[in-house]
Amino acid sequence: MTAQSRITRLEFALAGLTLFMFAEAFLPRLLAPGPADVTGEVPESTLLRYLWLPFYGLVAVGLFLAIGQAWRAVLRAPWLVLLALVAMASALWSIDPELSFRRGVALLATTMMGVYLAARFDWLTALRLLGAVWFLLMATSFIAGLVAPGFARMSEVHVGAWMGGWSEKNALGGHAARASFLLAFLAWRDPAYRRWWIGGALLALVLVIFSSSATALLGAGVGLAMLLAAWWMLKGKHWSLALVWCGATILGLVVLAYITMPDVLLGLLGKDETLTGRTDIWASLGEAIEERPVLGYGYLAFWGLDSEPRYWLERAVDWNAPSGHNGWLDLAISLGVVGVAIYTIDLVITLWRAGRLSLSSPAGVFALGFLAQFLLFAMSESIIIAQNSILWATYAFVGAKLALGAQASQSMTPLNTAPSVGAARTAPASTARAASSSIRSAGAP
Repeated sequence: MTAQSRITRLEFALAGLTLFMFAEAFLPRLLAPGPADVTGEVPESTLLRYLWLPFYGLVAVGLFLAIGQAWRAVLRAPWLVLLALVAMASALWSIDPELSFRRGVALLATTMMGVYLAARFDWLTALRLLGAVWFLLMATSFIAGLVAPGFARMSEVHVGAWMGGWSEKNALGGHAARASFLLAFLAWRDPAYRRWWIGGALLALVLVIFSSSATALLGAGVGLAMLLAAWWMLKGKHWSLALVWCGATILGLVVLAYITMPDVLLGLLGKDETLTGRTDIWASLGEAIEERPVLGYGYLAFWGLDSEPRYWLERAVDWNAPSGHNGWLDLAISLGVVGVAIYTIDLVITLWRAGRLSLSSPAGVFALGFLAQFLLFAMSESIIIAQNSILWATYAFVGAKLALGAQASQSMTPLNTAPSVGAARTAPASTARAASSSIRSAGAP
């Protein structure tokens, strides 16, 4: 009996509910002791802090159910867990020890949620679970935007832009962009539920537009371009070479345009040369990192409400910044060069495994597309080692699943075995299930 056959509907539902919590939509705002400030930062709720505890318990139970595979995943992808342990240990040198340790525990639980998904579910089932959660998040955000515009649309800065269940428009835009890629991937590779996935992908793209986030629009384009490239390369080697040549040419033109006329290119993206004030924060963060370069200020301690370094940074940039708006800089400010080095090692290994898997399984295409989007958004969002984050849980899932998949490379089904979209429309359910197994088989526990 496989691990997948032992999963009950109750476990599937509880895993989905936990992922919904990790999305941090709706509840942080509904339970917040006060309204969000002009930056979109929501005051921390004491009730919500304790509400997380049973979900951490569910993660622990899930790991117990898949203890063998979970342990193998940790051994093959040790850098993920090491990052979380370093975050917890940073309480020893943190400028706010209690905050660093508490949020370090949350980061470890978030990371282990991804490990649990990798150990307990096959690729397709895990992506279906994530897809269902994102479909629900997109649907509820869309409905909220229609029936409760005072809650789901911005009324002060960027008036009218949609923010759905989150606290500002860029959060909705980024999540919708990532959801559009996942749901479009499932629409391509999971014919059994294709109509639902197509509807969800279209809804997510609508929310990307309604969020009026240029970065989100670019991120959605990157994800869909990855899927289009994978589909195109199935035509053969000559088509693949043509695609590589066109991609290199377009990239070269973009780089040339940025060098010669950055104002025009940034204007097309709705940005100025400071990237809406981000470059000022990055410069000040660079100076702060030089003060404590090796181990940083402690996990998330720099951005604590009573942090003196944060106070002086905000005075310097004349902006109440809730984060560094750059995942790499926030990683360095939290855990220093040590943290950056550990994460870089994990990222390089994960990218290598994803690239290798993409040659033999559609699961690798998803992994590469997800990582491409992740790295893009990490340039403007603090998403690297983010606690209580569905995005970091998904990153941990991808890294751990790729690590486990290395032992099953012999059983991976080639990418071009699934039926085309047209064939899937007339295929019986048994055929659709067989096609879906092409992604499920890659690294299944």
